[in-house]
Amino acid sequence: MSSTWFGKQEKKPSWFLRFCYQVLRSGNIPNHVAFIMDGNRRFAKNQNISRKEGHSKGFDILTEVLQWCFELGISEVTVYAFSIENFKRSSDEVEALMNIFKDKLEKLMEEEEAIMKFGVCIRFVGDISLFNTEIQEAIAKVVNLTKDNNKSFLNIAMAYTSRDEITNAIKEIAVGVDNGKIKESDITEELIENCFYTNQCQPVDLLIRTSGEVRLSDFLLWQTSFSILCFIDVLWPALSVWDFFYCILRYQLGFNTMENAKELTKLKETRTQMDNDLKNAHRELKRANKENDKEALNARLIEYTTERKQRTELFLQDLNEKRLKNILAHLKT
Repeated sequence: MSSTWFGKQEKKPSWFLRFCYQVLRSGNIPNHVAFIMDGNRRFAKNQNISRKEGHSKGFDILTEVLQWCFELGISEVTVYAFSIENFKRSSDEVEALMNIFKDKLEKLMEEEEAIMKFGVCIRFVGDISLFNTEIQEAIAKVVNLTKDNNKSFLNIAMAYTSRDEITNAIKEIAVGVDNGKIKESDITEELIENCFYTNQCQPVDLLIRTSGEVRLSDFLLWQTSFSILCFIDVLWPALSVWDFFYCILRYQLGFNTMENAKELTKLKETRTQMDNDLKNAHRELKRANKENDKEALNARLIEYTTERKQRTELFLQDLNEKRLKNILAHLKT
């Protein structure tokens, strides 16, 4: 019997599991959990099955994980499904993965009723232009079906690496400056982050990597600066709900320390932005020989801050619309 993406959420957990969920919910629960789903190939080797079967088993566990997150009230999940580096694997394995992706994406479309019932918005993070036409069309169908849902979010990182994401963000900003949509002085860490593929996602609270490897493998390097990182020595297809509960407990234990670090960084970023706005407003008044007029400086500071916000918001709106249009362009009429 093949697994479904969301159908299992209709099944109620045992009374003991419900009790465990209730205990965990009495503490802090992450809003956004990311997974590096590592270990499918090693699991296949250990079980003496094909790599394709190993990847299929990995998908089966993903459907379980989505149920666990649903039960805990975690509203956003991001999974590292396929790195750009994975294209360097053997042609047979890459082809097998592409077939699995296509099959599972088609299965998603068969679960429209469950998807709409749970209000799941499914987003694809990465350079999907690297996939073939069939995969891109399947992605477009899923995005088009779920783009207006907002109760929960599933982000699937495909053809993704952080280096590619950061490079792409810098390119988009450079084009924006060249086209006059934004100014060079508008470029900040916040603007760069808002140009990432993940710019519509919540901050990552908890990142879980399976297989015992203690590295991020070029996944969400920027976004996990203030995340709890949990590396567990279990292969992805063998992940259990108890492994997941352990990671949630790790998050709860480190919650206060991480929140304090976030607040301190946010205050520093706000102060830096205010200083930069003041310098830019002062520079403009200096050109008009009004740098010593305090009233003019205060007025120009307010104007400059408002104008910067309007410029960047319009720039980011255009960027998101362009990306969505590029995805939906693969829909067959």
